[in-house]
Amino acid sequence: MNKKQQALLLTGEYTLYLLRHGEIATPGILAGKTDVALSEFGHTQLSQSTKPLKNISRCISSPLVRCHEWASQYCQQQNLPLEVESNVREMDFGDWDGQRYQALWRMDNQSATSAIGDFWQNPWQHQPPNGETMESFVNRVDHWWQDYLATNTLQNTLVVTHAGVIKHLLARVLNLPIPGTVHLASIDVPYASLIKISLYRDDSGKVWSKLVL
Repeated sequence: MNKKQQALLLTGEYTLYLLRHGEIATPGILAGKTDVALSEFGHTQLSQSTKPLKNISRCISSPLVRCHEWASQYCQQQNLPLEVESNVREMDFGDWDGQRYQALWRMDNQSATSAIGDFWQNPWQHQPPNGETMESFVNRVDHWWQDYLATNTLQNTLVVTHAGVIKHLLARVLNLPIPGTVHLASIDVPYASLIKISLYRDDSGKVWSKLVL
């Protein structure tokens, strides 16, 4: 089977659901790579958010426990295999990771390098100390996104991930400028948000995406 024949087999419309993890057990901290669990309420939030979902054929999760634990339970209930994908984990905030926001804001006036206020204003210019650059974060999420669009068969997919990842993917779907900060400042993704994206693959193999409200 040649590439054109393969593309024709994949032609059609399907749905990608992006689900942010629920409330964490230690609220008030900057949770990037920090592997904090969900609170009991966080589990309830996710179960409520996903009640309307039907015909999910594929489930992908960040390896971090606040996503992976619930996703594993969901897959067991739905009799689905769980795919764990490191490229949809949250950003690594380096020395700031796991610290309380109040303490980080107090450090703003004491830091000789990037302060968290500078980072939120423009993360492209201000890197978390010993953390991941915005460019690195974007590149790894884009790598997953392109692989997903290129290899995905016609399946409705649930991706359990993080706010930063979801904001970047929405920026791609909405064709917002990258590098840019519009999506970071203007899009809010609360705990357990479920976002629906419609994907259509035409007979040339090109994928068209749109946000469904």
